[in-house]
Amino acid sequence: MPRKWYRGDTHLHTTNSDGALRLYELIDKAKKNSLDWIIVTDHNYNSIEKSYSSDGLTVIQGQEITVQAGHVNIWGAKVPAEPPYDIPDEAAYSAMMERCREAGATVCLNHPFCSQCGFRVPIDGFPADCVEVWNTIQHSDNVRNLNWWVAQLMKGRRIAAVGGSDFHRDQIPGIDMLAMPATITFAESNTPEAILSALREGRSVITCRPGTSMIELNVGGAGLGDTVGLSGGLNGTCVATKLLPGFELRVFNNDKIIYSHKAKSYEKSHRAEFAVLEPGFVRAEIDVRLSGPVKKLFGAVETKYLAPRSEVPPVTADELFWAFTNPVWVEE
Repeated sequence: MPRKWYRGDTHLHTTNSDGALRLYELIDKAKKNSLDWIIVTDHNYNSIEKSYSSDGLTVIQGQEITVQAGHVNIWGAKVPAEPPYDIPDEAAYSAMMERCREAGATVCLNHPFCSQCGFRVPIDGFPADCVEVWNTIQHSDNVRNLNWWVAQLMKGRRIAAVGGSDFHRDQIPGIDMLAMPATITFAESNTPEAILSALREGRSVITCRPGTSMIELNVGGAGLGDTVGLSGGLNGTCVATKLLPGFELRVFNNDKIIYSHKAKSYEKSHRAEFAVLEPGFVRAEIDVRLSGPVKKLFGAVETKYLAPRSEVPPVTADELFWAFTNPVWVEE
């Protein structure tokens, strides 16, 4: 079945936990944002008993397991336990994740290096399908999430990246924070099963919000989440859209940049062609470097809004990402 791109948000809250909107209000807001699917993930509560469609919007069952050890999203099936959850350590958390997966759920590690509510237990060996690399409006904690995810890929671990707005309310006047970021899945249909399958398989692009930059990556005829052979020479293409001045498109073969392009003016579309030299993976990313007054202002904002509640002192990044893909896997 031909695949299509579907726009969604993996991480949303309602008044059933600590969100500002009732479920029907959240659904209406998602429709106004032209989303195709959403996952409702209230803290320790199932707001959706069964996934369903609402006038073309797929509403997927979910829950955010929220304990001191760290936060995990459970998608597509009920948590096979009742809160309050007794998860004091790594072994208990791993056991709970296995139970959720056995129940048919997709498991996502949420904002693992959040300076306010990151994980207090090691996560390298957690039985998870996805990791929330990009959480809410862009900030420096997400750079640490991305670095951890790339390190996992370098070890050969096929864990898919997603983004989630962690929407509770529009906290900044004039900015709609729903689907900021958006996860855009390349799925066979807009059913819950197809969307969750695409998320697990890494067939997703994460971008700042719907309607901003998009990246399409193809390596030897293989797309995101696919595996392609290296023998006989391997070439790829990447098309990035809506590049603002200063945005830099980078294509990585493992940890090496094999193509880069920095936009000097607005570019509606840019096409890259490249050769792949190593087995492992290929992925693409759009980055923006912070410098001068912009970096100073960004640092001041993070200090004001992050530092007072942080468990780990935030460190302002020199560079942020605007959009990125999951990898295409390359084998000998």
